[in-house]
Amino acid sequence: MNARVTRGFAKKYGQVFLCNRDIALFEASLLGNKHSSVLEIGSGEGFLTEVLLDRGFTVEAVEPDHVLADVLRKKFASQIEAGKLSIIQESILDMQFRSCDSIIGNIPYMITAAIIFKIFDFNFKEAILMVQREFAAKACAKPGSREAARITYSLQIRAYVEYMRTVPKVFFDPVPAVDSAIIRIIPRKLENGINLQKADELLRLIFSARRKKLGTILKGIQPEYSTLRAEDLSMEMFLDICRSYSKNE
Repeated sequence: MNARVTRGFAKKYGQVFLCNRDIALFEASLLGNKHSSVLEIGSGEGFLTEVLLDRGFTVEAVEPDHVLADVLRKKFASQIEAGKLSIIQESILDMQFRSCDSIIGNIPYMITAAIIFKIFDFNFKEAILMVQREFAAKACAKPGSREAARITYSLQIRAYVEYMRTVPKVFFDPVPAVDSAIIRIIPRKLENGINLQKADELLRLIFSARRKKLGTILKGIQPEYSTLRAEDLSMEMFLDICRSYSKNE
């Protein structure tokens, strides 16, 4: 394996490679039925892939880099032959609809949000993802708290999100500047009367001026919410605003 190719890929996409087996085992342990199908995002050299296969999962390994994809094909030739592993040499962002039991991956920092929202185009029961700790904290924050951000609402409208554990940066190669965290995402049924496109548009407006009162940002907002700011909004309040704007269209 040419290490410089791996490092170049990491730099381009903000990718780092997990090198602690205990963490990989922990990730795999969070998945359900050991004989279920798993879509792995960014398989790299197969560190997590190997753990998943050892635990009995049937794996679709998504790896866009042709050098790393070839490494996977050689390393797991017998598992591919047995039908336990398939290699998809493509970016997850370019993939068409997929159906699987679970999604797992240590995903590139620079395209974390894009990947997370992309997987909602797929049919899956749960996702276990490694992301930057700061992103995880915002994704899992309580709506209406000081820690809440735009991603808090846009993600929690779509799914239940749980912070599973922090992963120190020394468990990666190359060592990144920040720690990571593992989160669990379980898709949820969309609330009645909620238009996701409208909700995302409202969030963009609200959090582009989060220190301003909502009455100065959103024309026609309900009077009871007009003096609130972004950080004051519970999820119930935001959903109520979404329903109101969806009705008026």
